[in-house]
Amino acid sequence: MGDPFRRILQNIIPLKADEGRSKVMPLGQAVQTFVKPGMAIHLGLACTPPLAVIYELVRRFHGQDPRFTLFSLGLTTAYSLLVHAGLLRKITTTFLGDSYPSPGPNPVFQKAFREGAVDIQHWSLLAMVQRLKAGAMGVGALPTKSILGSSMEKDNLDAFAVVEDPFKKGEKLGLVRAINADLSFYHALAADPQGNSLFVPPYAENLYGALGSKQGVIVTAEKIVSTDFLRANAGYVRLPGYRVLAVCEVPFGGHPSGMTAHGIHGVGGYAVDNPFVFTLRQACKKKETLDAWMEEWVLSCPDHSAYVKKLGPDRVKNLKDKTRPDAWQEDYESNRQNLRSDEPANAMERMVVAAAREILSRVKGNQYRTLLAGIGASNLAAWMATYLLRQEGYEVDVMAELGFFGYLPRPADPFIFNLSNVPTCKMLTDVSEVLGILMGGENQRCLGALSAAQVDRWGNLNSTIIPPNLLITGSGGANDVASGASEVLVVVPQSPFRFVPEVAYITAPGHRVRIVVTTLGMFEKLDGDREFTLTGTLEDGKSSAEERARAIKEQCQWDLKIAPQLKIIGAPTLDELALLRLFDPHKFFLTENT
Repeated sequence: MGDPFRRILQNIIPLKADEGRSKVMPLGQAVQTFVKPGMAIHLGLACTPPLAVIYELVRRFHGQDPRFTLFSLGLTTAYSLLVHAGLLRKITTTFLGDSYPSPGPNPVFQKAFREGAVDIQHWSLLAMVQRLKAGAMGVGALPTKSILGSSMEKDNLDAFAVVEDPFKKGEKLGLVRAINADLSFYHALAADPQGNSLFVPPYAENLYGALGSKQGVIVTAEKIVSTDFLRANAGYVRLPGYRVLAVCEVPFGGHPSGMTAHGIHGVGGYAVDNPFVFTLRQACKKKETLDAWMEEWVLSCPDHSAYVKKLGPDRVKNLKDKTRPDAWQEDYESNRQNLRSDEPANAMERMVVAAAREILSRVKGNQYRTLLAGIGASNLAAWMATYLLRQEGYEVDVMAELGFFGYLPRPADPFIFNLSNVPTCKMLTDVSEVLGILMGGENQRCLGALSAAQVDRWGNLNSTIIPPNLLITGSGGANDVASGASEVLVVVPQSPFRFVPEVAYITAPGHRVRIVVTTLGMFEKLDGDREFTLTGTLEDGKSSAEERARAIKEQCQWDLKIAPQLKIIGAPTLDELALLRLFDPHKFFLTENT
């Protein structure tokens, strides 16, 4: 009869190189098979956004009226194609706008908002992730510290509730309603034929949307690999194949965003294609130019492989080469001739340096252990302060909301989520951990630094809407930082438009905002006062302190309080300017008219 144990060991026990039923199919076939008009679609963000999916949706539904509802953590420039093509009727998100080279409103989103072509629901970054997490957990809602006291609290009554905390007497809790989309899309670094999918950190929103979607998820991946490959890298596998409807091999599926490979051998990454993003951003300014761009790069390309072929082998190779940890040095060398520390500081540079000095002082004075900055001038100030504190031997870790912790920003690119910063991180995680715990949790000691479109006398910030119909961008993580950090510093250029008595839309409540640094002066809340007082002016080498104070008062739309003794904030030193200019050699943020 033989040895039954040997037969089992030979025929049953051995691992198979590939497990399960293959779900591999072309992306076009997956979209045609599973995406139906009227669906609620979630475009997820783990390691990189599924931008090839956007192109495929436009190819498949252009000229139709599919009336999709879209859930997405943020709609940046490439997402404008979905709106421009008329595919969306409702959007739930935290950000709608351009992000590179500097954040700002996008004309496509603005037009759709102004004309009422889409219904937009604004949320904060952490609250949005918590809604997706609730959907994955199968609970109706999860508690949050965000949204409370903002305009989003009133605007989202169908999905947000305020309750008494049953375990902390006298305190309020927000409850965010679960999101369960019909169908979710994610882009992975690798997946096996069954759909088990490997993602590299930072994980941003994580895989909650995929795990909570009613019908399942379609995965695009840089490479289809064996199950054995995933077993060898099991610590990076975040999505089980049983939730996956289709697996689509789509190299460069995140382009023009980048993809980090994070030491996973056998699958390569690529850098963000900044010039490509900038060209698309310029095209968005007019309907005719965006029509032409969409025809050239989407509609005339039958699939994503044709799109990548159109990019050309040289461009593809260059983007792959730029994933080296030291690739930023080449960008620095190419810009070296434009960098000068002896040129006088402009108003934006004076503001950022003054903010960096104040961050340094407050971190040491209040013993903060972490810094979390928003995009723009505020993150340049935090970056400067991090290095200055490091020089003094003070331990502080800078964080970025998508999951960067303890990173040291590399020169040459000021974008806050610059992938060249990833190799410097002490830890890579996700939005929920950074904003919900490390920044806003029980034992945090975090100083937040934010920028905004508008600030009022109470410190409330607006980066969302100027009524009746001007769309700015949205909260992103600003509301979460203002709701959870120990203290918040705001960096905003001085102008009558930006400094208003009361913002018409509260993106972030001002109760933790203690100081504002502008291109002209410094505002602080003194002795528990809820309202700002002008406490200092920035030396500019042209005017007296009295003249600067008058100019500031004229550019505030309220009766500004002025301290009896104004501090004079000195001009930047040569070393401070050199450090600052290293981060932004193109002056994306450091221009006078920002």
